[in-house]
Amino acid sequence: MKFAKIHGLLLIGVLLMSGCVTTKPDQYYWGRYQQLLLNMYVEPGSADSSLQILQLNEDIEMAESSGKPVPPGVYAHLGFMYAIEGSVTASNDAFSEEKIRFPESAVFIDGMMDRVKKTMEKRDVTSAQ
Repeated sequence: MKFAKIHGLLLIGVLLMSGCVTTKPDQYYWGRYQQLLLNMYVEPGSADSSLQILQLNEDIEMAESSGKPVPPGVYAHLGFMYAIEGSVTASNDAFSEEKIRFPESAVFIDGMMDRVKKTMEKRDVTSAQ
């Protein structure tokens, strides 16, 4: 009985303490980024690259106006979408912005930039033939 009483008091204490916990607001402005990624993998083709570019740029503007940074990966994803569209300059700009904001991504982003460059060179060679 004493054991049950102690557990009961502990349970009440935990419940009371959990009522005081506040949730931490998101550090980043996520916008539609997570949904875009989900759609890309679960429903391929549901959002073409031009729509994703539009939505990501709108989310970046919303993040700036809310005073929150965009999460890691947004500029990399944007760079990838620009590469799909064939806009090398915009792609490189977005990739570079990802590296500036998240220096730990530099090796990954450099690899993506290299692959985009090689892909564009292959397109140029193929279209010239």
